[in-house]
Amino acid sequence: MIAAMKGIPVAIAASLLLVLAAPRVAHAQLVLRNDGFDNGGQVGVEAGFAAGEEAAARLVAPSAGRTLQKVTLLFGGSAAQQDVTLHVYDDTAGTDTPGSELFTGDFTLTGSDTALNEIDLTGMNVTVPAQFRISIGFQHAGVPSIARDDDGSIDATKNFIKANGIGWVKSSTLGLTGDWILRATVSDAGGTPDAGVGGFDGAPPDGGVGGTCTGNGDCAVGSYCDPATHACTFDCRTAADCGGATCTSLGQCLAGDGGGCCQTSSSSGALGFIGLGALVGLLMLRRRRA
Repeated sequence: MIAAMKGIPVAIAASLLLVLAAPRVAHAQLVLRNDGFDNGGQVGVEAGFAAGEEAAARLVAPSAGRTLQKVTLLFGGSAAQQDVTLHVYDDTAGTDTPGSELFTGDFTLTGSDTALNEIDLTGMNVTVPAQFRISIGFQHAGVPSIARDDDGSIDATKNFIKANGIGWVKSSTLGLTGDWILRATVSDAGGTPDAGVGGFDGAPPDGGVGGTCTGNGDCAVGSYCDPATHACTFDCRTAADCGGATCTSLGQCLAGDGGGCCQTSSSSGALGFIGLGALVGLLMLRRRRA
């Protein structure tokens, strides 16, 4: 579903697959993400945010000067419509508190446990440094709210909360596990060799870049660790390599809508995150497969 600027009616697509099949921009894109949420996974919706608080993800592009084209997030726990504020910050310094604000705008989102919300920034000329931060600022308390993946891990350096009365902190400091399902699509600067797969068909990776590895962190930006060969490789450089699916920042083709159902955590007051026992699951639903 497509978010709209506050005050402008929300245009809701018939299905997320329709949105993916008919992209509004023709030039190449890169999807930057920290979360490991894909089809078949479970997520947790954090219901403890209060008005004025923010959930944020630090994202790293291959180079500076790219244009931010859209922000995608899972905003679940309720089907209600709510206004949120999107913030984009310079995060070059790598500190808990981000640098200067590059963009801010209010958007209306419709909550869903099965479809990702998409905030379209095409034409707004938001240019980002190589390392930047995107955040969702809440104008309401409770659900619908942002979701996190539920794979039992979190990148402590890339997930943040701005809590009332506390300020910016790493979300892991407040007891959370899971990366925010909060992604950015940026323009491809060009000049990067194409993987040459001619459309994703599930074949083995063909863009080997060399180097042994045990995890994605051992590989250069734009590549991932193939668990079968323990070698750094990539499947794609542009969406064209994926036959219409998404090419992620790791050079992997991502098919499907990524929608999911949720486990909702609820708390109160400055997120109720003070203390490690604050994350209480109130609602568990079986995720529906795309």
